Amino acid sequence: MILGLLLGNSSLRYGVFDARAIHASGRIAWPELCRRGGELRQVAREHGVRQLVGASVRDDFLPGLIPWIPEDLPPITLARRDFPLPVENRYEKPEEVGTDRLLNAIAARERTPGSASVTVDFGTAISLTVVSVEGAFLGGLIAAGPDVLASSLQASTPRLPAAEPRRHERFIQRSSQTALESGVYWQVVAGVKAMIQGIQGELRPSPCRVLATGGGAEVFAPAIGEIEEVVPNLSLEGLLIAWRARG
Repeated sequence: MILGLLLGNSSLRYGVFDARAIHASGRIAWPELCRRGGELRQVAREHGVRQLVGASVRDDFLPGLIPWIPEDLPPITLARRDFPLPVENRYEKPEEVGTDRLLNAIAARERTPGSASVTVDFGTAISLTVVSVEGAFLGGLIAAGPDVLASSLQASTPRLPAAEPRRHERFIQRSSQTALESGVYWQVVAGVKAMIQGIQGELRPSPCRVLATGGGAEVFAPAIGEIEEVVPNLSLEGLLIAWRARG
């Protein structure tokens, strides 16, 4: 079995897989690593892990992760550094693309054969990853994530409370707390809807499916009718596909 690690901006995602499927997965926010890092040893032991595979947008977090890796495992094998990602990258400067976006593109391509796709990743940033009908990564959009919006607004306007974006059914809120929670929520919803629609317009007449992933996907996707499916482990799926294709 293989332990896959995804080093993101705000959290570490992990999954255990073999050549066919993902069997277990989890997420640890970086501030919680000292308290929960033992989960990695436990899941590796329970599933008989013999190989470490990773992908990273935060290589600076690697040294802090090493103490939580079982000592009997070989060094981590990193996507893009140690094996290529099997996707055509049409960015003007291909090296600029985050590995997480390319993994999403690879997994979305597998899930949407014969169709273009848009993947909305609700993380620290909201990224929209576009894949052509032929399966090439075309690019997309990057915007501030919901927590970044809320915390930046609170930092810039100290009289406002700290708030976590959430949906309230009424638009006329009668407290600063709920007004901020709901305002940021609907700002994200409206922004993502507009970005999806703009991308779909540029892809026409190609058919296009819309997927969502990331920590906030289940919170925001129900209000965004363009999103057809939430796939929590899409990036891990992409890592598994890339690992299988390494040759």
